[in-house]
Amino acid sequence: MLADVLSAAGGIAWTIAYLGIIRRGFADRTYGMPFVPLALNATWEFTFGFLEPSPWALQVVVNIVWFCFDVVILVTYFRYGREEFARLADARWFVPWSVAVLAGSLAVMYLTAREFAGDPDHPVDAYSALFSNLVMSMCFIGMLLRRGSSAGQSMTIAVSKAVGTAAVTVMVFDDVGSALVLTTGACVLALDVLYAVLLRRRIREEGGEARRAAEAGDTGEAGKAAAATAP
Repeated sequence: MLADVLSAAGGIAWTIAYLGIIRRGFADRTYGMPFVPLALNATWEFTFGFLEPSPWALQVVVNIVWFCFDVVILVTYFRYGREEFARLADARWFVPWSVAVLAGSLAVMYLTAREFAGDPDHPVDAYSALFSNLVMSMCFIGMLLRRGSSAGQSMTIAVSKAVGTAAVTVMVFDDVGSALVLTTGACVLALDVLYAVLLRRRIREEGGEARRAAEAGDTGEAGKAAAATAP
């Protein structure tokens, strides 16, 4: 009973997060999930939805639906991400580097699934998902600090991700009783809370910047940028 409740809570929360990421990505003309964890996430869902499917049919369906969400997020990445990439490296490497990361992530995820398959005491899909989430939580903070704005992000996404991963952590720990699962999940939750605090502060600052720009009649680029990212 507890597992069913936690599974449903995690699934609903993560679906809300996915939809929020997609909506904010197109609205802000950017991508809402950092690329490396996006690659890990998409290849995890492809692996456990198609290549090494879960024995539970409902989970397979969920993985496939989530993979479709990831494909849409990848569309926002390839559509809007080149400019951001060009601030760090030669823009000509944007597509080759992105494809290489996706291919490498798929290879590692698939081989991990094959290597550790068949161990009911250490479900490889759960462990790999938690480690991917740990990377994701760190990268969300990095993306927020690097951009210096809430573009592509929202409190709905932040809270839904935290709730979804926490629910799955408790569900898996209740099943296998692993200290590694509990510790990894606790680290993810701590990072998610920190991200939510930083994001909330950034959104409030943007609201203040937009109001000050409006009061000053600022029609320059700075004023437009502040108004565009204000909640």
